[in-house]
Amino acid sequence: MAQTAVNDWENPSIQSQNTVAPHAYFVPYATEDAAIKESASPFVRSLNGLWLFKIVKTPAERPLNFYETNYDVSAWEKIKVPANWQTEGKDSYIFTDVEYPIPVNPPFVPKDFNPVGSYKRAFDLPRDWKEKNVFIRLGAVNSFFYLWINGKYVGLSKDSKTPSEFDITPYIIPGKNSVALQVFRFSDGTYLEGQDMWKLSGIERDIELIARPKIAIEDFFVKAGLDDDYKNGLLDLHVSMNHGPAASAGQSLRIKLVDDASGKTIYSQQVPLNKKDFQFGSTIPSVRKWSAETPNLYSLYITQLDNKGKIIESIVHKTGFRTAEIKHGLFLVNGKAIKIKGVNRHEHNMYTAKVITQEQMVEEIRVMKQFNINAVRTSHYPNNEAWYKLCNLYGIYLVDEANIECDGMSMSPIKTLSDKPEWKNAYLHRTERMFERDKNFCSIITWSLGNESEFGENFITTYQYLKSKDNTRPVQYEPAQRTPYSDIVAPMYRSLSVMVEYVKQWRDRPYIQCEYAHMMGNSGGDLKDYWDLIYKYDQLQGGFIWDFADQTFKIKDNNGRAIWGYGRDMGNVGATSDTSFCADGLFAADHTPHPQAFELKKVYQYIHFQPVDFSAGLIKITNRYDFTNLNQFDFFWTVKADGKVVAKGKLDPVDLQPGTSGNYKIDIPSFDIQPRTEYFLDIEADLRSAQPLLPAGYCVAAEQFQLPYYKTAQPARNTNFNALKMNETNESASFSSDNFNISFSKKDGWLHGYQLNGMELMQQALQPHFWRAATDNDIGNSQQMRCAVWENVLDNAHLDSFVTEQQSPQQWRITTQHYFPDVDAKYRVVYIINTDGDVQVSAKMIAGDKYHPELPRFGMRMILNKDYDKVTWLGRGPFDNYSDRKYAARVDVYAMPADSLFHPYARAQESGYRTDVRWIGLTNRTGVGLMAIGQSLISSGVLHFNMNRLEFDRYAAQNNHGGSMSNEDLIWWNIDYGQSGVAGDNAWGARPHAEYQLPYKDYEYTFTLRPVGENDVMTNKAK
Repeated sequence: MAQTAVNDWENPSIQSQNTVAPHAYFVPYATEDAAIKESASPFVRSLNGLWLFKIVKTPAERPLNFYETNYDVSAWEKIKVPANWQTEGKDSYIFTDVEYPIPVNPPFVPKDFNPVGSYKRAFDLPRDWKEKNVFIRLGAVNSFFYLWINGKYVGLSKDSKTPSEFDITPYIIPGKNSVALQVFRFSDGTYLEGQDMWKLSGIERDIELIARPKIAIEDFFVKAGLDDDYKNGLLDLHVSMNHGPAASAGQSLRIKLVDDASGKTIYSQQVPLNKKDFQFGSTIPSVRKWSAETPNLYSLYITQLDNKGKIIESIVHKTGFRTAEIKHGLFLVNGKAIKIKGVNRHEHNMYTAKVITQEQMVEEIRVMKQFNINAVRTSHYPNNEAWYKLCNLYGIYLVDEANIECDGMSMSPIKTLSDKPEWKNAYLHRTERMFERDKNFCSIITWSLGNESEFGENFITTYQYLKSKDNTRPVQYEPAQRTPYSDIVAPMYRSLSVMVEYVKQWRDRPYIQCEYAHMMGNSGGDLKDYWDLIYKYDQLQGGFIWDFADQTFKIKDNNGRAIWGYGRDMGNVGATSDTSFCADGLFAADHTPHPQAFELKKVYQYIHFQPVDFSAGLIKITNRYDFTNLNQFDFFWTVKADGKVVAKGKLDPVDLQPGTSGNYKIDIPSFDIQPRTEYFLDIEADLRSAQPLLPAGYCVAAEQFQLPYYKTAQPARNTNFNALKMNETNESASFSSDNFNISFSKKDGWLHGYQLNGMELMQQALQPHFWRAATDNDIGNSQQMRCAVWENVLDNAHLDSFVTEQQSPQQWRITTQHYFPDVDAKYRVVYIINTDGDVQVSAKMIAGDKYHPELPRFGMRMILNKDYDKVTWLGRGPFDNYSDRKYAARVDVYAMPADSLFHPYARAQESGYRTDVRWIGLTNRTGVGLMAIGQSLISSGVLHFNMNRLEFDRYAAQNNHGGSMSNEDLIWWNIDYGQSGVAGDNAWGARPHAEYQLPYKDYEYTFTLRPVGENDVMTNKAK
């Protein structure tokens, strides 16, 4: 801090020069009709497109006079605007979570690496703009820029995520003009933009020219609330002009409010422009309220007329009547204590990084609606204005967050900037620009002061600013905790026990986690536990998942396979990037759901089902919507017997108001209960009519119950087999009958061969398996190191005994016992071999007295010939699931190719597992193969490549990618008691919840290997 700030880009006291005061977002139009249709406005000209561009490594190398009109830049290359210049092949990609991309020495930035991009282009000024004021609006420029028009300096600005607007009327000329920008990658603003995202540069949003009349609407603030009974709307509108009455003689201002549903004008007033500020108000009887479930909108027209009543300019804003408040310690929307079923969302495109289209935004909202997401935290900065308009339209609650994060300061002696007076102006500047631009968007129900920047006086200032400006929304900030400067307690990654402790101790504020359930890689193992608790306590009002979608890039590996690029994949020359920490979404970067997204949809669903009396066909349905009657849905039910439909139907209409429950009867017809068969009832709630982004018939909620129908019976066995032959040598023991041969090694004691009709299925022995390829959460909680002893247990194992016993002419019993010295455990396997080819396998581990870490897995694995790549199972699916993430996975019969079971996360890791498996079979194209049938429920995983390829090596020369996993000539098949859960409370230490771990103790399970013929039906074969 010994340096003296002399540069504008290293001076937090300078946040902008010559910018127009921040104001509400709006687009001026020439007519009301054009405004409501959002047609192309004659008052707006886009400067998007190709610009001439030059980039240098340091500020010292930047061209100093390129903005002059006679400076020839024709030899410069061209670049798209908007674009991050890194996606255009310039400069390095950097992704960091906490660490800054520069050495920490605020407000200074490196002199030897601070790329500067110089932009220049020409534009023609429309002739009919001659009598107007002309502004240039730069939607978002990262991170600092200077602006020139026609060679003359206009101004500068910081804050990479809010618009900068300049009045360029004094600088423009009729006809052709030039505009030039110089953009710095790093500035003092970099210290406030330490979010866990790609640290990129350039012009990220639209650049526009805007023509306004000399006398013009300057700003407006609409508050569309509700009365105390939450029935009638309260319109409160403030409009300000840029000039007083002397300049506007004869002109008038017309306000009109139109109900979008009916097209009727429900409020209208016209007043002379005889002052600078205007206030309008009205009560709207029985107003149609806005919420995420019912996004009812009204069109607010603000129109300026000349002295003859002709429109000079018209603005239309879509508003919704709603309240967002805290009463009795609860967060209420329209008087209802809602549950926030939220996600955090970064602006990211898999090709263009921070430049995203409106079409992508619509698709993201569609996905959110599909998966029952009702809220978004704009982590960690104000988003593109189009996002807010779309959330108004389709119904998404928003927490709008100021572009302030200095988490990287925690790694320095300074610790925080939030209590430094010299930074107060920067904090306030960013908060003001967010508020003023976004204040009229009804989808915003909470303001956020920023993220992970500690707490200090600067945040007290910004909190007080927002409270003084807006009495219609609460304000939150995670580090403020229970100080008076956060209306909501909004922690992150708190455990279940901490949540319970809060509701026992405090009643004055709602508890909504601003981040929870970190979705990095194969994660999401805590969602049901969280939401069971959230529904139990009123004050626990939900939270925001981290996060919505991976911040990865679609690229190709060296073999031409499509992969998700992360970290050093993106050529981070000159800086370091965190590994796959950018890949922590529910969805891939193209919005393909990861398996955990289906778990989220289930826990977020608004309709809850409970059994009441299956003998009478009664179930209880609870409506967890806040504003939606269940009469908008059709309810269908199906009864399946081991995956086969035996009955189906539709419930009588369900008419339940929000927050109510009722019992409903399912008329299940009588049918013969088959022995050794499980029956499941599946219930779905489908949209009766199409919604704007969802089709009619879309399933919004589902449940499955196991019915109490079961008939025991001894399995019918074919006794027409010859006696089981046994052949034993010093090295092996083999058993054969009509069409199979099974062989064991007496050297190691394992089952090594299974021949069926002369074809060898097994390529490697059936052996104990205790390891799994590390998930991102495993890496974060050091499981790789803590549990390393389990990876190669068999290396030092020794066989203590191998005993064969004939039970009958058709059956032999083999008992083996091993000792695993690395983990001080005995391992006993009993094999019962039958003349029909069945091999019952009972494996038991007997733990010793010494301490050993938990097991990643307890099971057995064999390797099969590559031809046996058709997988069929009766168990949970279709997507992969684990002990702590299986709530959404229904029990059914599923079939898919072996390579489809694996899910290609950005970083290769454990994937493709299935739990609660009754039986699973691997067959070839003719239907011949082998199946495993659990005596009780088992789990299974199938890979078409060696699991070792999924292992994480922090010292590897290249990243490992799920998309690079090509098939090998073998099939790796795990038949398990179970695996550790995948966890998900966080990715930097949290283990699976205790009930989903496999502590060091005795384990035992049994399954049967059974041959499958080409005409066999596995459902029948398993009985």
